[in-house]
Amino acid sequence: MISYRNTQMKNITTKLLLFAGGLLLLASCAKKEELPNTTYYGRVLVEVAALPGTPALEVRYKGQKIGDLPLMQPGTAVEASANAKLAVYVKGTDQLVADTVINLKKNELSTYKVAYNKDLGISGWISSKPVQADTLSVQLLNNLGDFYKAYPAYDLCIFYYDYNTGTLEDFNETISDFQKIKLSGPAILLPYYFGDKANGLPSVFVGKLKDKATGQFITMPSSGQDFFLLPQVDGGANYIFNLYDTSGEVTVDYVML
Repeated sequence: MISYRNTQMKNITTKLLLFAGGLLLLASCAKKEELPNTTYYGRVLVEVAALPGTPALEVRYKGQKIGDLPLMQPGTAVEASANAKLAVYVKGTDQLVADTVINLKKNELSTYKVAYNKDLGISGWISSKPVQADTLSVQLLNNLGDFYKAYPAYDLCIFYYDYNTGTLEDFNETISDFQKIKLSGPAILLPYYFGDKANGLPSVFVGKLKDKATGQFITMPSSGQDFFLLPQVDGGANYIFNLYDTSGEVTVDYVML
């Protein structure tokens, strides 16, 4: 009889221990869940390109100023939020330089880089990623004038010079509806060498503008050419290629970021 009772007690004790363990596990899981009314924070880091003539700029998050540029490492703490507006303005004004909607998660660092030069017409987000030595990172700035405004819609197509055939070949990189774009994004990656690295001959790239109404490349009025040379620059850097024209003849200069 005593042995039977001891066995019953042991069974009851074991069940109680298992039940208590289950409660502790549930409590532990509950603690790990995020409380619905708790505020969480992430960080934003915003750099500015060192262009001449750039005025003082400020950053606003969800409509509130969070600091002057640059916002450097480790970034500025802001409330983590979905569909939050991050914007850069000329300091002390409502003159917008660039904005975007971000989804900032708890403990996340979100990084950006902005460029602004009123004289060049540069205003917007730019690439801030490291670039390999054999590659160019390029964004295109559209400062084309009245001659091209006569075309309702056109694409910018990039070609390269083939040293073997002596012809221009399609690089298969097109910016659609370039007439609507001021500063293109994201950046286009172009190889510094294209097929003739052994001879040390760097790539030669050209641009062509295609009239979307006819499908034909637009011919420049004075030269009669349907292409224009893009700058030959060193690899391993980010650039803005600035397209402008004089009576329809396109010239392209560049800014290294």
